[in-house]
Amino acid sequence: MNTADPRDRAAGLLLGAALGDALGSRFEGMSAVRADQLDEVETSEGELRYTDDTVLTLVLAEHFAERSPGSGIQQQDLALDFARAWRAEPGRGWGGGIGHVFRAVLSGSEWSSAARNSFGGQGSYGNGAAMRVSPVALAAPTPPEAATLGLRSGEVTHAHPDGAHAAAVQGCAVHLALSTPADTALDPDRFLDRVAGCCPDSRWISLLERTRAVPRSSSPAEAAERLGNDVTAPGSVPLALFSFLRHPDSPREAVRFAIAAGGDTDTIGSMAGALAGARCGATALPPEPLRRLEGAGRLRELGTLLAG
Repeated sequence: MNTADPRDRAAGLLLGAALGDALGSRFEGMSAVRADQLDEVETSEGELRYTDDTVLTLVLAEHFAERSPGSGIQQQDLALDFARAWRAEPGRGWGGGIGHVFRAVLSGSEWSSAARNSFGGQGSYGNGAAMRVSPVALAAPTPPEAATLGLRSGEVTHAHPDGAHAAAVQGCAVHLALSTPADTALDPDRFLDRVAGCCPDSRWISLLERTRAVPRSSSPAEAAERLGNDVTAPGSVPLALFSFLRHPDSPREAVRFAIAAGGDTDTIGSMAGALAGARCGATALPPEPLRRLEGAGRLRELGTLLAG
């Protein structure tokens, strides 16, 4: 049963994101992942370590926790915090392109020029802004404001509209998942309508419509074929949304669906985990892998703190 406890749901948001990241990291780049492979990772011993996805999610959560409610995002400060985390933890599986942005910021560049100058001047349209954005749902009072905060957090490193708007879409979606009534069935079409209303970008409205058009009965492989499963924002955020809408009341199944689709499994699993964890709460997360999750105590603490 889903919880109505806002603190449990806030903790579930962050823990779900980290759990999807840690489980998915074992399969990154695989074309598909079998159920028995997922079973083995869920039930084996040893710490489940997260990747750069959760490192930056924690940085953004700390950014809000250290400031008064409603103060928004200080983009240069956030860029520096991201860059320092990148420098401090080099073994977390960072994407190659983001290093150019962080090196420039650490050398004294303004965040805007550092982000704009990457990828030949077009900026990144990868999923790195969307993968870390979930804490905006705990800092914004409404879904549209979560989308605005998501966009502002995204453009710190992703100057390409696809990369920044993806963070707005995911941030809005997580807020909506967080605020859905616990005892009411989630309507996928209504949910996508509300996300589109928060993010009136024609490119992303088209991607949300493509997500709506995928049959709910689709397998992970079929969903990946229709929506993509790669490191780009347009090729991953829709699949994460679909994975959640396919299993809105089971974080375990939402994350497993996202990972089973293959490709960028840690990031897509993390985004699906944030959505399902926000709706269902920490108490609905699978207890055995959660017990082994690196940093679970701090993630729970931050979620509870940001819930107010």
